[in-house]
Amino acid sequence: MADVESVLRHSAELLQPDLPAFTEGVVAQVRAVSAYYGDPLLPPPDLMRSALTAFDAFVAGLIAPHRVAESGDYAWAVGDRRGRDGVPLQALLDAYRIGKTGLWDALVALVVRDSPGRVATMAYAASDVWRRVDADIALVVEAHRRALVQLPSGGGRRHWPMLQALLRGHTDPAHVSALGLPRHGRYAVVLLRGPGVRPLEAESGYEVRNGVELYWCPQDDGVAIVVLLGDRPLTALGALIPVGPHTRGGISAVVTGLAELGRARHLAELALGACPADGELAQIGDRLARALALTRPDLAGDFADQVLGPVLELRPADRDELLTTLAAWLDCDGSTRRVGERLYCHRNTVLNRLRRLEALTGRRLAHPRDVVDLALALEAQRVSAHPDAEAGA
Repeated sequence: MADVESVLRHSAELLQPDLPAFTEGVVAQVRAVSAYYGDPLLPPPDLMRSALTAFDAFVAGLIAPHRVAESGDYAWAVGDRRGRDGVPLQALLDAYRIGKTGLWDALVALVVRDSPGRVATMAYAASDVWRRVDADIALVVEAHRRALVQLPSGGGRRHWPMLQALLRGHTDPAHVSALGLPRHGRYAVVLLRGPGVRPLEAESGYEVRNGVELYWCPQDDGVAIVVLLGDRPLTALGALIPVGPHTRGGISAVVTGLAELGRARHLAELALGACPADGELAQIGDRLARALALTRPDLAGDFADQVLGPVLELRPADRDELLTTLAAWLDCDGSTRRVGERLYCHRNTVLNRLRRLEALTGRRLAHPRDVVDLALALEAQRVSAHPDAEAGA
């Protein structure tokens, strides 16, 4: 027993000065193999400092047995803190095991290098080291469990890390299972952006509005809401999620499970980019033409030039007059009377403008295919004319 303690103390003393560099290597390995820790946004900002403190406490216990309890105390603190932060337990345990395996390998390598005659003793020391590791892991698990119990019921901040991973397209089973929501169901994603969006607090992470479950999740540039619709229609979200001034919103199509939240977020992003004005929520299904243009603004410009080229070459006042009249005609379902009322001009003036548009483009408004071309070209022209405004909407 004395030989075991002596060889562990010797190897730990050799490793202690190099712990910062060792920790950097372990953290890099954890990031490389863990879907959670490998994400640039999800891991806790104090990951490096926390790992170094954990290693330092464990190594100190090998050098001075009376300090063994320090490693356990820190394991409890880490489990509690990561539980409150919403870090998935499986991701935390994977990181812990990678770290402690790396630590053991480093201790053995130092003995092989400096005291090869004591390598056999290290075999006996393994059971002692891994008994301490298992004790620390048990403390991490229990502290994490208790921290989750103490968080606000129904969700709150604990959902945020898993939701962020799923919204970014990660479908790691650990994220899906840890979230605790139905794996399959009718989900949608809403994105809110703008100076009017207020930062979220832990208590506002979850709520039920008119039977619809809303899981709010902070983003770098706004807020995402994962919506569990149940049997409610997507159109119900307009009333459930009011959008104030200086804020725009985009609503995805319905997806059928948590693993599709990344796709839903992308659709919500396109809908947000197609949102016409502050204070509005745009559904992707209502803005498909502009969403298609947003996905390839370079092709949008080419298509707009191909269909509307002669119109775009007119003097700005004439160009805008024809494009505004076309947009109004599309919005008014082809009623020239309603277009005249909207634009404060006579119906005959509307007809004259539309005839000029037809003559310039070679498209006929009586032909459905030509109307489709004109409608898509109009959206494409708006996107290509103001790409920065559309992208930042």
